[in-house]
Amino acid sequence: MKRIICSLLLISLLSLSGKLISQNSAKTLDQVYGLDQTLLNGKKYDYYPPYGYKGNQYLFSREYKIGSVTLKGEAYQDVLLNYDIYNQQLLLKYEDEKGARHILEVSRAWLTDFSIGDKNFEFLDLQQEPRFYQVLGEGPVRILYYWRKGLDLDIMVGSYVYVFSKAVRESFVLKEGQLKSFRSKQSLIRLFEPEHKQKIKSYLRKHKVKVKRAPDKVMAEMITFIGNIK
Repeated sequence: MKRIICSLLLISLLSLSGKLISQNSAKTLDQVYGLDQTLLNGKKYDYYPPYGYKGNQYLFSREYKIGSVTLKGEAYQDVLLNYDIYNQQLLLKYEDEKGARHILEVSRAWLTDFSIGDKNFEFLDLQQEPRFYQVLGEGPVRILYYWRKGLDLDIMVGSYVYVFSKAVRESFVLKEGQLKSFRSKQSLIRLFEPEHKQKIKSYLRKHKVKVKRAPDKVMAEMITFIGNIK
């Protein structure tokens, strides 16, 4: 009888020990920079440009910056991000519980928006073409920028070095759920109702807005004004 009781106690202790180990492991994973497995769900970033290339694939630089990202409706603040516009991937850098650094492609399945520095982006499915867009302005009408880069052989004679292009920006107005492209002040004004065009022209003239070179803040204020015209 004593042997049976001892065996039962041993089994109970082993079972409890296993549960504690399992719980501690889970806590360790959950405590990686305060992140959870929703954020760490992406695959390893393993893009390698051609040998001897020039430039880089990022919108800003190779440096990862503090930003935020929203996944499944939950916002994750103060995470290290970079934006690969050549491959159109949002990248997350983090350290695991052993201090090893990793870079993941943030899963698009749950991603709604992110910010890096003072720039805000959304993953939007517009006109059957899901893309990342930089978003400016608040209200019913907004400015969207689509950023991209190319990779080509250097045009110098005899050169076999691949070079990333400068970041290329395509500009759109998002109005009533539709993307409308513009490249100049004139093409921007043409996107709006005839009765609003004079007010828009006056605003652009008064604030000296040059749509090709205007800072984000200026463009955001402009499109918010346009969206509120009655």
